[in-house]
Amino acid sequence: MKMKNSSIPAVTLAPRLGLKAHWLGGVVLLMLALAGCSAKGRTVRNVPADDRQFLSEVRYIITKKESRIFKKTPPEERQQFIEEFWKVRDPDPTTEENEYRDEYYRRIDLANRLFQEGSQGWLSDRGRILILLGEPERRDVYPTGYSFYEPPVEIWFYGTFPIVFVDTHREGMYRLDPGSARRISMINTAQMQLKPQGIDRNVRMFDFTLAVQAAGPGQATLLIAVPYRVTNLVLNEATKAYETQLRLKVRISDDAGAAVMEKEELRPVAVSEDMLKLLGKNIAIEFPVQLPVGRYTALVTLENTADRAQSRKEIKIRL
Repeated sequence: MKMKNSSIPAVTLAPRLGLKAHWLGGVVLLMLALAGCSAKGRTVRNVPADDRQFLSEVRYIITKKESRIFKKTPPEERQQFIEEFWKVRDPDPTTEENEYRDEYYRRIDLANRLFQEGSQGWLSDRGRILILLGEPERRDVYPTGYSFYEPPVEIWFYGTFPIVFVDTHREGMYRLDPGSARRISMINTAQMQLKPQGIDRNVRMFDFTLAVQAAGPGQATLLIAVPYRVTNLVLNEATKAYETQLRLKVRISDDAGAAVMEKEELRPVAVSEDMLKLLGKNIAIEFPVQLPVGRYTALVTLENTADRAQSRKEIKIRL
């Protein structure tokens, strides 16, 4: 019997996300992936190639709800979904870097370099565990098994918790031992609060279009159009109308970046059920602007008070 002991620095997504445990956040993600990745693979055949690639790459971390939302999102809006997908996982949204995303793809690359099982190492059992839990603190390799007649075995240690892989057919294809999967499942049950929430919104992201209409020297109107289909509305049982209030914030700055106008107001929305069926219709908002002749930048933020969903747009104004 031969044993090779290799020590690899432990790197997990958990600390980068600010989670309490050193590696259990990865364990949580692991069981979600084990439970759902095969089913997801069977449902993306009719999705365009670029979108199918995204779903494939995030198969280990996307939630079932997010997957359903993505497939129902119109193709022209899917890039916005992808940006939001990574944004909600970003441990520090105040920086340009997204440490979670960068670490996730680094692990995919590492798994492809380390494990040559089939065409892509990141899709193997060892690759999947590496991506979700990070490199183990210790890796014990038994190339001839525990004894001469047993298949090759690898044992990865995260703390004192062992993950076992077995090459049953001696073909270099290591599979996760069922006992390890069961132990991970028990930890997963106790640690569900560590699971990232992911995207939890309407099927279509709250958004609006912004344009400017000149009205004369020093005057213009901001034209805001909010599609009903992306706006969460609440049924008023008394009036039978679907209602919300849109919180509009407008900040206009000059060429130097100094604010010359700031205003916030609530715009009520009430629409009948028949109007909701006309998904192409928009909620129209007009915001008049009157300033000295010059060039300005308008930053418009719109919030749906029904679910706190926000969207922000910027536009240049020449008065």
